Amino acid sequence: MPFGGNPFFRFWSASFGLLCALGVASAESSAAPDAGPAVVATVFSQAAVCQSGQSYQPFRSIEEMVRESASEPALRNDLEAGLVKLLAPTSTFEARRFACKQLGIIGTRTALPALANLLPDEQTAGIACLALTTYPPGKADAVLRAALSSARGTARVQILNTIGDRRDEKSVLLLKRLAAGTDPSAAKAAIAALGKIGDRAAWRTISAMRHRSHSVPEAALAEASLRCAEHLANSADPTLARGIYEELLAGSEPAYIRRGAFQAVLRLDKNEGEQRILTLLRGSDAVLKPVAIAAVRSVQSKGASEEFAAELSNLAPEEQAWMIDSLAARGDAPARAAIENSLASSQPVVRAAAIAAVGRIGQGSNVAALARALAASSGPEERHAIESALVELGGGSETDQAILVELKTPSAPVRVHLIAALARRQGPGANALLLEEADDHDPAVAKAAFRALAKAGEESDALAILDKLLHLQDAEVRTEAESAAAQVLARIDDLSRRSILVREALDWAQTVESRCSLLTLLPACGDDQALSVVGAATADSEPRVREAAIRALAEWPELSAWDALAGVYLEPGNDSVRGVALRGLVRLAGEQNAHPDGKLAARYTQLLASARGDADLKLILGTLAGAANPEALQLVLPLLSNSAVRAEAEVAVKKIAAGIKVKYPQAAEEALKRIQKP
Repeated sequence: MPFGGNPFFRFWSASFGLLCALGVASAESSAAPDAGPAVVATVFSQAAVCQSGQSYQPFRSIEEMVRESASEPALRNDLEAGLVKLLAPTSTFEARRFACKQLGIIGTRTALPALANLLPDEQTAGIACLALTTYPPGKADAVLRAALSSARGTARVQILNTIGDRRDEKSVLLLKRLAAGTDPSAAKAAIAALGKIGDRAAWRTISAMRHRSHSVPEAALAEASLRCAEHLANSADPTLARGIYEELLAGSEPAYIRRGAFQAVLRLDKNEGEQRILTLLRGSDAVLKPVAIAAVRSVQSKGASEEFAAELSNLAPEEQAWMIDSLAARGDAPARAAIENSLASSQPVVRAAAIAAVGRIGQGSNVAALARALAASSGPEERHAIESALVELGGGSETDQAILVELKTPSAPVRVHLIAALARRQGPGANALLLEEADDHDPAVAKAAFRALAKAGEESDALAILDKLLHLQDAEVRTEAESAAAQVLARIDDLSRRSILVREALDWAQTVESRCSLLTLLPACGDDQALSVVGAATADSEPRVREAAIRALAEWPELSAWDALAGVYLEPGNDSVRGVALRGLVRLAGEQNAHPDGKLAARYTQLLASARGDADLKLILGTLAGAANPEALQLVLPLLSNSAVRAEAEVAVKKIAAGIKVKYPQAAEEALKRIQKP
């Protein structure tokens, strides 16, 4: 045969690189007419000895050949022959398993005798069944049936499972005998196989066994019956299937079988079993009632929602909760009305289900009912659930407007949650109302309004919030107002615009409290004009204003506040104020550690020189340790002689030395030697 007509040679030419990896090809062999078959034979011989933990490259090469053989019948035949040889007892188990897998892809009747030889052996029955599973009906089924006579133990069970999976109708009589046999494992497997086959003959066998005493467990027969009914229902025999399902609904059957049968028979019933569901809802079958309630969601008949909703009051509280969930899935008007009515239930579990359901499917029309439920509720957990339901409601701006209408209620607790829900919805147009609510005489309502404004407030609301802060009288609300002002100001990108708004408000401030509040906002402005105002306030005659200004300086985002803070720190006076100034200075210095300028060492020198005690020194050392330069090291070393701060000084030396050892190895080494001395 010419090279071009030899399929093995064509495969060899296309796969030369792959096979070279096996060390079985050479330049000479590629020139020989029989090079392809020789290489294939070598690959199979190597595959025969493959074991776990070794290279599976021979298997990969054979897989490639199998793919290539799709258009090469001659090559496929020879590959099948090679795979059959791999099934020999002299091959490793891995090789035989691999061969079975590939025969499941390309195997023909030719391989059946070799596969049949594997079936009686418990070690190889499973891999043979793996190959036979994909064979067409006929000869492979006969091989499996014949193997049952000699197979035992797990091998027989595996064969029975495969017969069932293949739905071999000719095996029913054989399965009947095995099901009545003395081997319990084989009997159970035979019963299961009959259920998988699922034709009339199989059902007659199963039914006969169900109606007489037998050693096979009832559960196995029930499972097979259920599966058999499923096949019959899908094969144009629904009448027989329905009869089986009805039989399996009996109270003597296992609960899971009854549930499965009930779900199945509903699919065969008219209107998805609407009448059957209603009958169960009115009964006391604890096993099937939850299944019936779950099935409510899929009934399509007109008027079904009204019928099922009418049963709500007759159900136990937990069952009502399940029904509410099913009605919510239906989502039509009658279902929504029944769920809304359940918001007023006396049972907490029912109310909880109704609240969650309204949140999922409700609209603006449900706001009033949720507000009533909010007013009637006395538990914080339920009130928060209602608030979340209000947030989840659909309807967009229409729902927002409905919430705004309900805010007219005189009940402060209700208004607090309505305001919170409105803020979380972040709908347009709500901020004007929130600003009105911020003036409410009830602190809880005012605080809720400011919390909402903190989340939803926009740049255009900043001036109004600052005005509220100016005139605020209630100290309990002030913190929330300050937070709202700070968060809304942060949404203004132009720092100078922030500064102007706050400074102008300060000009109008009439009370100490409002001046202090506004000063706390100036660090977020951060420009020179704001810093000048804060600096001037540090000399204010009012102690509270002066302290607020110092605290503002301590929070300043830029190093420009250093001199003003240092001036406070150096002055004699209130230790708490000095402590605030020191913490601000240390923070500013620490922020410069990563980007030091020429003045950083001088700043640390100033701090250390002005320290009034060991506590100051420890605070400074904690930040100085992050300054990775030799000058910082020289500032720390003298403090090793201070026994009160030696531990902190040693830590600082180690950190600084670690940071400079690459560029300044000698200085780092000498410093580390210093801390080793007692």
